[in-house]
Amino acid sequence: MISAVIIGIAFGILLQAGQFCFVSGFRNILYQRNPRFLTALMIAITIQSIGFYSLQGFGFLQIPEGNLPVIATVSGGLLFGAGMVLAGCCGSGAWFRSGEGLIGTWLALFSFVITLAAAQKGSLKKWLEPLFIEPVQMDTLYSTFDVSPWMLIAILILITAWLLLYQHKHPRYIPPAEGKFKRIPLNVTAILIGLLGIIAWVVSAAYGRNFGFGISVPSANVIQYFVTGQQRYFNWGSVFVAGILIGSMISAKIRGEFTLALPPDGITAVKRLVGGAFLGIGATLAGGCTVTNSLVATAYFSWQGWISTFAIMAGVWLVSYFVKPTQCNI
Repeated sequence: MISAVIIGIAFGILLQAGQFCFVSGFRNILYQRNPRFLTALMIAITIQSIGFYSLQGFGFLQIPEGNLPVIATVSGGLLFGAGMVLAGCCGSGAWFRSGEGLIGTWLALFSFVITLAAAQKGSLKKWLEPLFIEPVQMDTLYSTFDVSPWMLIAILILITAWLLLYQHKHPRYIPPAEGKFKRIPLNVTAILIGLLGIIAWVVSAAYGRNFGFGISVPSANVIQYFVTGQQRYFNWGSVFVAGILIGSMISAKIRGEFTLALPPDGITAVKRLVGGAFLGIGATLAGGCTVTNSLVATAYFSWQGWISTFAIMAGVWLVSYFVKPTQCNI
């Protein structure tokens, strides 16, 4: 479990110091016409994709197989995106922004993990199960189109290179340095996250967990462990997400950005709680959060990963039209 703590802390530091934020990143793609975060995300996806399929070729990991519950994936993605705007964070953001001392995010995190546990194993499960019926037998993009995954990796590389070139030729606003130290540049953060994601998969596979970064199920496991005391919930994933909180707090403390801050008003506090609940239900339906789907599953060309990512973006864009952001600006 020491590896889970170390990787979790490293991930938390990268998220905080690089402000790798899906909420503002997805929102700015539409409302600011700023592809800065999209470029960074594609860098992380591409690096992981190359690593995953290289390691699978040598027998060090196995890409998971599954099916596609279309209704659950789309509705879950939309709900998760809406929850991101209301909560001011996504699943990973709930952990790393809690490490910055934002009490409103603590509320979102609490609501998120409670709702996750209820949706996956508790009272909400029976209400969500009908949305998973009759899944489509579609697993990965390359199996559907009967092509090599390396052909899709080549496309990823070309898209990422084009985004980097576009960003170079059309520089946009970059936030000024905050705290005692400069931020890790977003693209550098993405490179490090991509490499760390490969390591996380290989290391966690040694503990019987065949996946890379993951937030939703491990977050539910945290509360399930405290409630039931069952040892099976104290696993690599649950220790990993706890490490994110620790790493973010360390980074925020060093950078002088740790401040206990209450929500500005009661309405904001309620939005954080409601947003956290949306995140929990949405992640259950979509098969994971932005890290699971948009960062990892996209890298092994899962249909669910890509479809849920676009649905999450749509949810963020729709709700952002009506709800003014109160934090997480990049």
